Amino acid sequence: MKNILQNVDWSKWSWNMEVFLAPLGIIYVGSVIAMLHANQDIFTLSILVPDPLVQGAMVLYVLNSVLDLLKKINTARKLG
Repeated sequence: MKNILQNVDWSKWSWNMEVFLAPLGIIYVGSVIAMLHANQDIFTLSILVPDPLVQGAMVLYVLNSVLDLLKKINTARKLG
């Protein structure tokens, strides 16, 4: 198992995590802007709490991250 983890392309996986994070950030910022607009442009800290749509996007981010890592491990196992 240690040999397999050494063969995983960690730099590519970390780059993919950054790429996967972009849509989540856009969804979160859009949600904050929409909540600010709905609150008559009055800022409160509760606006920063992720709504269910953002929470769903966070779950998808985690699932994509795990799936990508498993794919990288599978590729490393085939190579190693």
